[in-house]
Amino acid sequence: MHAVLRRERRDPADQPDEATLRFDGVAIDPTRREVEVDGRQVDLSALDFDLLLALAGSPGRVFSRAQLLEKVWGYDFYGDERVVDVHIRTIRSALGDDAVSPRIVGTARGVGYKFLPRPGSGRRP
Repeated sequence: MHAVLRRERRDPADQPDEATLRFDGVAIDPTRREVEVDGRQVDLSALDFDLLLALAGSPGRVFSRAQLLEKVWGYDFYGDERVVDVHIRTIRSALGDDAVSPRIVGTARGVGYKFLPRPGSGRRP
């Protein structure tokens, strides 16, 4: 029970005063739930935003589909892990990213996904 409560507190999407995440060409504002790519505003669904934010919270770290399901959908999600693939495809399309030569969301074949851009200026208010 305590582990679940701790997990809830650490969810980056739920932190109201978290600073904007800035990367090379990508800015994610968790408070306003806004994403910019190369200065262009990108509209994402709530779930797609949460998934992107989960990946961007640990740039370079590979998350399995199961880890992303738990982090974004919740530990009680029951369904096919491939739903993550569908949402990643939607995110890539919205961001103008290419699955063959990705710049933002990379694939770790047989494992899962990772956020590729390196932090630009770091976190800013």
